[in-house]
Amino acid sequence: MYRAFADFIHSRGRCMTIAYLLGGQIPLEEKFVTDFCVRFPAVREVFEQAADRTGLDVSELIAGTFDGEGELVQSFGAVRQAALIIGMHDVLADRGIRPDAIGGLSLGGLVSACLAGGVDRPGLFEMLHYQRLIPEVPADTPPQGMAVAALATGDEIEKYIGPARPGIYLAADYDVVPGGDKRVLVLSGYRAELTALAAEQPRRIRMLEEYVGAFHSPLVQHVADFMAEHVSAMTFYDPKITLCSPHQSGVIRTADEVREFFLTNYLNPVGVRFLLDEVNRFGAESAIGLGPGMPQRLVAEPLILTSVLTADDLANY
Repeated sequence: MYRAFADFIHSRGRCMTIAYLLGGQIPLEEKFVTDFCVRFPAVREVFEQAADRTGLDVSELIAGTFDGEGELVQSFGAVRQAALIIGMHDVLADRGIRPDAIGGLSLGGLVSACLAGGVDRPGLFEMLHYQRLIPEVPADTPPQGMAVAALATGDEIEKYIGPARPGIYLAADYDVVPGGDKRVLVLSGYRAELTALAAEQPRRIRMLEEYVGAFHSPLVQHVADFMAEHVSAMTFYDPKITLCSPHQSGVIRTADEVREFFLTNYLNPVGVRFLLDEVNRFGAESAIGLGPGMPQRLVAEPLILTSVLTADDLANY
């Protein structure tokens, strides 16, 4: 499928408008990342750039062998995934495939802003590395967490979040899955409230044990406050290609809007449908889910949608 789609893109040349969609941060296995770096020098080069800007060891960055916990691990993983996706972008660019529009969820939104020209690569890597210094949640704050929910398409989201469920917030809306009978959400909130909800709906909701923070919710205001000074001092630029917002319908057009996006990304929920609708409004004919973290097999009609997830997928382009 990937080879056929790639041939179709190449046959159309630059007559075909392409959008890239980037996913949020997820754990990446050592072999998964190493395979890219061994097979594609351009990917390895970006990892070296990231290591140079952050002071991290490039071998550890590629292998994912980092001894730490909490925000240290989150920051390290963010730098690592950003380097991988930027490297994948560079491999495709060397082959003449470049996006006309781009957007992403969570970490993918920040990387999208970089690839759109809204912030340079050193600035992005340094900012992601700076996140290691985020202070822990105050000791008197109840434990936080996240959960994934697969709801019937007709079910009301409001039943699962505040004010119906105080302390629970919508963090990400992954929209309708293939088949059209389920809508996948990620919920953020206090762990006790989320655990109680999951116990009530065990077939629909499960805890995401790997996440210990309530990302994309007001509960991480302390994170946004801490990062505000660093982000405000960064240099941003007007994006050179269409940069789609995952927070609301619309496009991020100016340097100031990119800065605001970076400042609020910790707090605002993200939605796949915002990206898909904006890409369709833009007039893109095809969309590539580039790298890990993006939902697979999205319902994206009339777009031609495929994913470049593995090193084999990338080789087939």
